[in-house]
Order: sequence, then structure tokens, then C-alpha cells
Amino acid sequence: MAKTVSDKFAVLGGQIPEIVDLRDLEAPGPMEKVLLACAQLDNGEFFLAHLPRVPVMLFPHLESRGLRWWVHEEADQSALLLIRAGS
Repeated sequence: MAKTVSDKFAVLGGQIPEIVDLRDLEAPGPMEKVLLACAQLDNGEFFLAHLPRVPVMLFPHLESRGLRWWVHEEADQSALLLIRAGS
């Protein structure tokens, strides 16, 4: 049985944001798009991106901005990254 996005990220509850597919972008495109989107989030809002791989280099940037994040690595090595602004 395939898991849904809300199954992968229980923190979402009933809030499932649109998935922004960034898998076709070359580096540093995905990181730039994620950081730009996060700069526009209001407290409590989520951003959900599908990335070509787990974005290890992005995590320190998210943490330095006070953002919470969760990642789920897919079977094809791509990743779903969920980011939440605020606490």
C-alpha cells in the first residue's frame, strides 16, 4: 500500500500543502527555490517540495532561519521536504 503525504508527515494533520516539484532543476536551483519560498512563509505555514535527493546542504540554512523541517527519502532516492515556519 502506498503512503500518502500525510502518512509520511504526521505533523501535517489535515493541512496538506501543494507539492512543489523541483526534481528537474540543477543545483543550486532547488536550494534557491526552497529558500525563496521559505522567506515568504507566515508563522505556522508549511512548504512542501519534492527534491532530486535529500538536501543535506540545505538543512543548516533552514535551521539558521528558525525553520523546522522533516524529510522523507523516497525509494528512487528523491526526497519530500516539509518545512514549517515558526514554532
